[in-house]
Amino acid sequence: MKFLLYFLRTIRDGMDRWRLKIHRDSLLQHVQGGASLHLDGFIKVICPRNLKLGSHVYIGGNAYINCMGDVSIGAYTILSRNVTIYSYDHQFKNPRMLPYDEELILKPVRIGAYVWIGMNATIAPGTFIGNGAMIGIGAVVSGIVPENAIVVSAKPRIIGYRNHEKINDLINNEQFFNKYFFNH
Repeated sequence: MKFLLYFLRTIRDGMDRWRLKIHRDSLLQHVQGGASLHLDGFIKVICPRNLKLGSHVYIGGNAYINCMGDVSIGAYTILSRNVTIYSYDHQFKNPRMLPYDEELILKPVRIGAYVWIGMNATIAPGTFIGNGAMIGIGAVVSGIVPENAIVVSAKPRIIGYRNHEKINDLINNEQFFNKYFFNH
């Protein structure tokens, strides 16, 4: 019985490695670069043609990379599990609907070489991370991270406000994104 369980686990593990290799090979057909890419599990890449990878990049399982606005990841960089990268944003500062309208704002993300991004970190649109930087577990990063900097999450803070008058006007006129795009 023990042998049978061992045998079945071995077959399952072999199938998982085979599926992951096909996943990796399929991804590499669409991205720029990526020599010696190592995937430690399945990942989701939106617009892979806009993803540029340096050599020997490691990406942990369950990563989500949205490359609509271009994403570049330097050589020898490590992205841990569950890392999320976005390279676009919604129009929300002066929208025609609430909470945002259909306009997408593309903002490229650049991650330097030999960077380490910890598990569950989120990289916001328009972020530039310098060579050798480290991003801590669960950090939400935006803006410019200097070379060799170590970044961890800070306590949430208010960074601004939307136009109160404009928002009330959209509410009164029932201009809601969900109403137009998810109306079933």
